[in-house]
Amino acid sequence: MLNENENTYLAKWLNNDLNAEELEELKKLPEYDDYEKIIEGLEYFHTPSFDTQRSLATTLGKIYQPKKAKLIHLKPIVYAISAAASIVLIIGIFFNKVTYSTDPGKQLAITLPDGSSVDLNAASTLTHQRFFWSKNREVFLQGEAYFKVTSGTNFVVSTSIGKVEVLGTQFNVKGRSNEFEVGCYEGKVRVATQDNQQKILEKGQGVSLQNKKLIDKVINDSEPLWKNRESVFNSIPLKDVLDELEIQYNITFRRDKIDQNQLFTGGFNYDDLNIALESVLVPMGINYVVNGNTVSLSPL
Repeated sequence: MLNENENTYLAKWLNNDLNAEELEELKKLPEYDDYEKIIEGLEYFHTPSFDTQRSLATTLGKIYQPKKAKLIHLKPIVYAISAAASIVLIIGIFFNKVTYSTDPGKQLAITLPDGSSVDLNAASTLTHQRFFWSKNREVFLQGEAYFKVTSGTNFVVSTSIGKVEVLGTQFNVKGRSNEFEVGCYEGKVRVATQDNQQKILEKGQGVSLQNKKLIDKVINDSEPLWKNRESVFNSIPLKDVLDELEIQYNITFRRDKIDQNQLFTGGFNYDDLNIALESVLVPMGINYVVNGNTVSLSPL
């Protein structure tokens, strides 16, 4: 098995971060040639859909199971088990993912391995492969995030509803539940939904998925308003506005007594809950009662 220092060297080697001195230390390991062969094989290996650990254990059991009684030398088996464990470690490191998450009302600034930056909005999750980033610049988003992407190979943001492909640009993606919106603030992006609707967006253009169709939008701001802790809506169903309030303030609405389909135009900031509630609910003729993290709504 690798000790902690070897583990660190191996992880850095997979990510091309070893300096010359560290590489020489790694090459001194007796298992180095085996590691090199495994890494070469992993270049053509895709994440399996089956239980890797269980399948590997089964395979190793068949390989090392004695076929008939005989004298067994302990040292070769210990070495074989150690080598097998090292393979498991390498595969585990190779498929290891990095996940960033934000709580309701919080935001997070992230720097990706290629220097691209991501601002993650509240109640959102971003995941990407830890290693071999330069060959697979893809992230998986649940929620909302603003991206500034460095030049290089194709960069892909995948959500449960659609994906965005880009080469060096700035754009915002919102993929929450049944919501899918993309705004381009610089450069050019390609948007594709799960049912293969596609749009090419340039600076100042956006789209949102409404009734299963991509609808064009105009982007007038230099960056998403949520980065300045503010949300603005134009003829949006009240349900979506209440959803955003819940995300930004970590509250829950009791909504069964109101019409959530009525359209709202206006906005709220993220700094004061009472002001935000008044900004949205009073113009809509809705009364509210706050009890801890629960807000009960009723018509005035």
